[in-house]
Amino acid sequence: MSLKLELDRLIEGKSDPVELKLQLGCGTNLLAGWINTDSAPVPDADFLDFNQQFPFVDNSFTAVFCEHTIEHVGKPEAMRMIGEVFRVLRPGGVFRVVTPSLENFSRLVLEPNSPAAQKYLAFFRRYLNNQNADIADAMNLIFYGHGHRHIYMAQELAGMLMRAGFTNVRAMPAGTYGFPIFNGVDGHGRVIGTDINAIEAMALEAAKP
Repeated sequence: MSLKLELDRLIEGKSDPVELKLQLGCGTNLLAGWINTDSAPVPDADFLDFNQQFPFVDNSFTAVFCEHTIEHVGKPEAMRMIGEVFRVLRPGGVFRVVTPSLENFSRLVLEPNSPAAQKYLAFFRRYLNNQNADIADAMNLIFYGHGHRHIYMAQELAGMLMRAGFTNVRAMPAGTYGFPIFNGVDGHGRVIGTDINAIEAMALEAAKP
């Protein structure tokens, strides 16, 4: 879908809101039937900088999805983005955000001999091509690598969603889904493996009353 076309239809009141689903920070995970946006040049995606006010009228979208993106901005900017998502969702609309989990990485550090930690460490060493890398290196990379600005606890991010006005906030492992409209949308697991993605990331879903 074209961002400009959908925006024009919204302004003219001709768009069926049931059809409107927005993805923020899509990267290469282009979803059919969604308006896919990114702040970086991505073929077949529309430009949208979610640090700015969204170019959409209030109560426009049925669903908004944001995967491995919110951690790339500071917490105040993330709070403003969540507020914009709330604004453009229609009543009853839903939001899914997937991001690295501070709890998950802390568990790996505190229990380095656990099956999950050993599995993640094997993946991490292959990723870095460094057999001497350890779990502490993985923790440091998630904080200081990839352009990350803030790694969230589930309760912390849930609180931000609730302060913006969201209800029915639920946390779950990445790759699992609550609202059916999101089934299968996660793309990061197809890149690094669904099992590894579930070890490092969480998903939160919430609804606009």
